[in-house]
Amino acid sequence: MKNIFADTGLLAEHLPDYESRSGQLEMAEAVADLLGKEGRGESSDQDILQANCLIVEAETGLGKTLAYLVPAALSGRRVVVSTNTRNLQDQILKREIPFIQKHIAPGLTAMSVKGRQNYLCLYRWHQLDAQNHRTIFQDSVQDPVQDPVQAGGKEGEALHNKVEDWLQRTAVADRVELAGVAGNSFFWQKVCCLPYFCLGADCPYHADCYLNRLRRLAASCQLLVVNHHLLFSDLAVRKNGFGEVLPRYQSVIIDEAHHLENVAGNFFGFSFSKYQVIDLITDIEQSMHKKGGGGTTSKLYAGILSAARALSGLNEQFTAMFPVQKGRFPLAGLFAEYPELQKARDTLMRALSSLAEQLDKAKGQDQPWGHYGQRSQDIAQHLDQITSPLIFRAEQSEQAEQANYIQWVERTEKNLTLSATPIDVADELRATLFVSAEHCLFTSATLRTDGGDGGFGYFRQRLGIPEGTKTSSFPSPFDYQKRSLLYIPDDCFPEPTAPEYRNALHLEISRLVTCSKGRALVLFTSFRALELAWHSLQDELPYLLLRQGTCSRSRLLDRFAEETDSVLFAVASFWEGVDVPGESLSLVIIDKLPFEVPSDPVIMARMERIKAAGRNPFMEFQIPRAILALRQGVGRLMRRTNDRGVMAILDVRLFSKFYGRRFRASLPGAPISRAVQDVEKFFTSEQSSPSQETRE
Repeated sequence: MKNIFADTGLLAEHLPDYESRSGQLEMAEAVADLLGKEGRGESSDQDILQANCLIVEAETGLGKTLAYLVPAALSGRRVVVSTNTRNLQDQILKREIPFIQKHIAPGLTAMSVKGRQNYLCLYRWHQLDAQNHRTIFQDSVQDPVQDPVQAGGKEGEALHNKVEDWLQRTAVADRVELAGVAGNSFFWQKVCCLPYFCLGADCPYHADCYLNRLRRLAASCQLLVVNHHLLFSDLAVRKNGFGEVLPRYQSVIIDEAHHLENVAGNFFGFSFSKYQVIDLITDIEQSMHKKGGGGTTSKLYAGILSAARALSGLNEQFTAMFPVQKGRFPLAGLFAEYPELQKARDTLMRALSSLAEQLDKAKGQDQPWGHYGQRSQDIAQHLDQITSPLIFRAEQSEQAEQANYIQWVERTEKNLTLSATPIDVADELRATLFVSAEHCLFTSATLRTDGGDGGFGYFRQRLGIPEGTKTSSFPSPFDYQKRSLLYIPDDCFPEPTAPEYRNALHLEISRLVTCSKGRALVLFTSFRALELAWHSLQDELPYLLLRQGTCSRSRLLDRFAEETDSVLFAVASFWEGVDVPGESLSLVIIDKLPFEVPSDPVIMARMERIKAAGRNPFMEFQIPRAILALRQGVGRLMRRTNDRGVMAILDVRLFSKFYGRRFRASLPGAPISRAVQDVEKFFTSEQSSPSQETRE
């Protein structure tokens, strides 16, 4: 590794402006050591060997991507690299992998594997094409101005010819190769690969199937780049004994690993939604439409259509019985409070079974009726799995199995979803990930909170990573001490629960943005707080104020980077994954400490589990999660060595509460000031020396 990462190594020779960093070399050596281990490690269960694990926190600027890709490429093992964001996935495939193949490991084979909906299905394409490509989009036009590829006529014919030409050249028919076609467009939804449309070996295009070709190529590659959703989809499928999504692998490298608990919870749980039923019925009706008049004259097809229409009405009745309040709420108690829910649920499940029976009679015909029937059964099964523990007295073994799940309901403007989510994912990971791979690397810019295991205790325990797992932490090489300032208001500033906080917050944002002359990312912990601040300040500040929700995330970030003095108001996903180096982002403002809403049913259940064990959920769960989120937020500021700016956290609890020290200790090593005048000096003079308070 020294020959590659040293001052005179391969990276320095071939990468312009490369700076050798000891932390990057140490991380690469640790990863190489992990991947060099043969077999699996010991487990507390003597009958089950668990993966050899390594946890590495590598802060922004260290170069962690190359630090794990280089030893992975040289290991000779089949490695799956999993990321949470498409940006990092694309960066690895388009930048790092070609460099490694050219200069370090010429024989490396690598490719990206995505969810099947990203690839074109030849069966569905030819079915659609048979309708006459001049009117290929007529049935799905919604707004041709916004999405011209949905229009019929000349536009439809042009896209048809474009796709036909593309299919002659493409290897795996990945949608990203087809410029101008969005993944959520009506056209792509009609032709993409979906599991319930797949005819398998019975498909007339089985020999030419792009998905099968993708799988063959993936099986021959040493390095596969996926996202967390696909990785856990594979683990969930294997757990249920339904095969596998990815080819067998020896090692897993999980970047952006701080997302794992939430992703694992989604994939090891169950869900039922109003729109799952609506989508099924819509697909059945569209298949009927393709048959022309046959769907109304044939007794067989008339029975399917009748069952589908009956299901539609019962679906509406069932979902309408739930409280109309929008949000996420525990399901427990609702079936007792509303006894009619159980009857409606039973009726809905019978309707799903009846539809499945009708569809089963039509199997072998020229439409995927059998697959629609399987979807009906799956929807009914998920509804049963979510609601049965709330209705019936389970057997002791079933109680033990269901005890780890929290059942909850979410109502949005148009949809209603029932879900069952694992309260703890540690056991799920031990039974899937840690027995599927020989090596697991967990890495991110933010994994440490504080406490035991060098600050990794929370992360390790939540994921069930074996005790004694080696951990390393490498700080950012950026000069926070000289190139940044951390601003926290003085003690006169109200706490977030105070009535006067909102007005004080808006005034402080205005003052800070004036100091920086725009160039600010303002992060809020809720949409309501964002809306209130934006409406309060839109006429007060002489800068372009951009607001999340007004256009796509990518367009917002492009405008923010282009308009140097603009201000971007954002929440949620903008707390991470935003990479705007240079002058356009010189100030990051965070409205308050990002504690999650404790009334969220999954969060509530996890806190109750900790409390039931006699421990403190606020200290062990809420604070660590808020620390990780805060570190992600302030991490938006310094993206390159020559960046400089101010991080402002407008929450005096960082000093007024006993837990404030834990948060301050987790933040970058910037000088701390509680005087807004120091912020003004920072932006007006490179040589300013702000008054400082100690971090303790």
